[in-house]
Amino acid sequence: MELHESLYALGQSQGRELFNDADSFRGALDDYLDEDSATTGDINLLVDAVRLGAFQAMTTMLDSGADSDRAVSEAGARLARDRGSADVGGAMWALAVLGYAIGKVNDQQVRRYRTQHASSPAPPPAGPATMLPPTGLPSPGQPPMTSPGAPPPMSPPGPSAPAPAPTAPVWPSSGSSAPSYSPPPSAGAPSPVGAGSYGAPPPAATQTFSPYGQPPPAKKRKLWPIVVGVVAGVVLVGGGVVTVVALSGDDKKDPDDPKKSDSSATSDPTSEGPDVSFDALNTRYASLATMVTSGLDSCAAGTPQSGQTEKIECTFPQGTMVLTTYASDAELTAARRRHLNTAEGTIVSDVDSGAYYRFDPTTADPESTAAALVYWDSAAGKQSAEVTGSTGVSADQLDQTFEAVSATVTPPDGPTDLAVKDFNTLFGIVNCRRIPTETGGETEESECRRSGRRTWVGRFDKGADLRRYRTNAKTLTNQDGRLVVDYWYNDDNSNGQQDDDEPEQGKIYGYVEEQDSGSSFGVLYIDDFDCGCYLQMYDKGQGDPEKLYKLIF
Repeated sequence: MELHESLYALGQSQGRELFNDADSFRGALDDYLDEDSATTGDINLLVDAVRLGAFQAMTTMLDSGADSDRAVSEAGARLARDRGSADVGGAMWALAVLGYAIGKVNDQQVRRYRTQHASSPAPPPAGPATMLPPTGLPSPGQPPMTSPGAPPPMSPPGPSAPAPAPTAPVWPSSGSSAPSYSPPPSAGAPSPVGAGSYGAPPPAATQTFSPYGQPPPAKKRKLWPIVVGVVAGVVLVGGGVVTVVALSGDDKKDPDDPKKSDSSATSDPTSEGPDVSFDALNTRYASLATMVTSGLDSCAAGTPQSGQTEKIECTFPQGTMVLTTYASDAELTAARRRHLNTAEGTIVSDVDSGAYYRFDPTTADPESTAAALVYWDSAAGKQSAEVTGSTGVSADQLDQTFEAVSATVTPPDGPTDLAVKDFNTLFGIVNCRRIPTETGGETEESECRRSGRRTWVGRFDKGADLRRYRTNAKTLTNQDGRLVVDYWYNDDNSNGQQDDDEPEQGKIYGYVEEQDSGSSFGVLYIDDFDCGCYLQMYDKGQGDPEKLYKLIF
């Protein structure tokens, strides 16, 4: 997607009023655009078009019926003059891009003006982005801070300014080894205080956003200060069909015995088992999928276990699928609990109407030969489906099977826990997409953005697991000379200081992550113990966690 197309999409998601306020526009660009979409100079040019009034002048002319080329040319000349620049072509290009973003200039015009721009026609290589000051959070009872004319916060896909948290958090305060920084006067945001500890090793991310100007940071593990063994085992038990023929009575019985001949000639209709034709299965298991047999080779009746009324075992080129019907809601719930867990490499959605579980063993060990697995169920039908990959079949390949059947459950594509969503809002985290958990004990993990920086957000089910993760971050920070050590609290009364009834809410740590590629990335770790949540924010290769600290606090 080219720059003008990205701005058009930004306007659709955030509202075109965004282009009327320079500060809001700049903040949205930093969060929304990929690093390789535009140079810092181009972004500054676009923001200046709004800040210096050239964009507003162009829209006024267009609204009055002026020809779009004339409006772009005149507004561009004004912008170049106000900036003291001789690059009139570049200024006209910026106005054309903004005109396209609001639907007033067409694609051909943008491309024509681009040839007059001093920048190269193709999207320029990424350079360090100029960052905005962090967006402050409003005090309780106050509406979110927006500039006049700025649109209200919208739902994804576009990033939005953080909404007010239930209580206004206070950020790091004096007394810490972190750089001194005061939030904007109008911001009732979390404030770090006193020295503390916090951190977590970044696991290797398998899913990344589009690359920055240099290789993206891998969320890697460093040596844990505490040896913790996490063994995630998936035991798959496949019920086989076993037929045992028992001969009773006298082996030498007269073969002409009428009772014997009747018994062998007449079959009990109830012993034939369930109908396993694809049409019948698609009908019986419609609560699980529109076409549950799509892509299957064959199916056969299995042996139901306790609490099950039917079990169907099917095969397909990449593995097996087991369809199960349960005798009661309680039996389905029990089966769900047996499948859903917090092993490393899982994606879980525990919704009453229908749960979803995905396990990728290669997240923990790329060389693992354990079976990948996808499970989902339906409370309405009291049924479940379990897809297991053969040796060498990846979880991604099982995803294709899941998608082919048009399942009635939807895998989570972002954070689902309300506490995680509130945590993200509090710290301005946007553009999240769900990934397999990269540490055992996590209920969910997502890769997100904060001011254009890659940020991982996760939640632990147990406090002990979060403490272990925090301890690792603290250790890494101590190894790097305690670059950032702090904590934050909620400033409930918005008086700018920590009172006795405003306890510490979470820890803040900063350290440098040295990757196998030779690059060094600054990492800022923040957690919230009440939520069980954490975030790890990576810079773009500068190796300076203190700048990340100032960006948020």
